[in-house]
Amino acid sequence: MSPSSSGGASPLRGRWLPVTIGVILLTLLFLALGFWQLNRLAQRRAANALLLARINLPPLSIDGSALNPEADNLRRAVVRGVFDHTEEMVLRNRTYNELPGVHVLTPLRIAGSEAAILVDRGWIPYEMSSPEQRAVFPRPEGQAEVRGILRRAQPRIGSFSPADPPLGPERPRLDAWHRVDLSRIQEQIPYPLLPLYLEQEEPLAPTAEAAARFPRPAPEVKLSEGSHLFYAIQWFSFAGILSAGYSLLLRSIQAGAGRHMI
Repeated sequence: MSPSSSGGASPLRGRWLPVTIGVILLTLLFLALGFWQLNRLAQRRAANALLLARINLPPLSIDGSALNPEADNLRRAVVRGVFDHTEEMVLRNRTYNELPGVHVLTPLRIAGSEAAILVDRGWIPYEMSSPEQRAVFPRPEGQAEVRGILRRAQPRIGSFSPADPPLGPERPRLDAWHRVDLSRIQEQIPYPLLPLYLEQEEPLAPTAEAAARFPRPAPEVKLSEGSHLFYAIQWFSFAGILSAGYSLLLRSIQAGAGRHMI
């Protein structure tokens, strides 16, 4: 009598059919996750190429005229003006060498213009982030020339990301923000802001003493490809192990059933 007629394991019959369907679906899921990680890797590589291409262009000279949020994003830029420390605020949940802190955001009134650009001046420790405590840090006065990297605004995306509370008569301004949402921040600034903000790259007076002071400029220029390739290989391995293991299991059961019938 053959194994199939003796009740041996058949992947398309009896109690093994739902198991086979489950294995196929799980294998397809693992494969889909692997291809998704490869797609993420391609996106990261494209973003890195764009960053390198734009960051190596000659710096833009900002004079208050309109900026293009898409074409000018990630460009290096230089701007002259006066910091308005009365409108200073902070960006929550920033780290520096794995230490918790905030970034100081200060509008710079652009020389010869009615407009301003929001400047991310860098990191300070969390315990020094209140308005009173951070007032002890040096604040540039008078005309300053700031160099940095232009960045797009960061509007809230999705309901799971933390929300900055709305402004109103009872709350005319926020001192701490979860993201650089320029359209929201504009609500508490009495003059127009450019649609991009500037991540300062170095202290205004780049000396060893200035580099040791706060705020510490910390532009995020990341060219890493991340772990997407590793995860893709991992998911493809899971798919191969699952399908090969299930196939070997069925063969083993069928072989055992065949020996019993001899």
